[in-house]
Amino acid sequence: MKAHVSYNDFIGTAAADISDHVNLVQFLQGRGVDTARYEAIGAHFYAGYADFFTASILCLDKEKSTAEKPYTVSMSFENELSKDEFFDLFKRLSVVILAKHDHHGQQDREHVDEEITFDDTDDID
Repeated sequence: MKAHVSYNDFIGTAAADISDHVNLVQFLQGRGVDTARYEAIGAHFYAGYADFFTASILCLDKEKSTAEKPYTVSMSFENELSKDEFFDLFKRLSVVILAKHDHHGQQDREHVDEEITFDDTDDID
């Protein structure tokens, strides 16, 4: 699976560490989901202007899956996940996106060369 938006002007990767307080199975059980049927395999969020935010848990549906073809669902909830509730599922979450038409070969780089902080505290005329 890959993330996508309308134009995919930027593309990249994500990595996360699950929370120390709750894992995806516990989260689903807390929402009343049959975790014997739905196996949590990931998460998805989509954000946009004006605080637009949706989130779902990606699950393998064990009743609809076959040995030849796994059946994956994106499970949302009537009581929607808030941003805070979603991000609290993770201890750490890192997303890196780069311009899709990268002309400098950066897409395959493992890391930046240096982290810097620009002083933007002075008044700009």
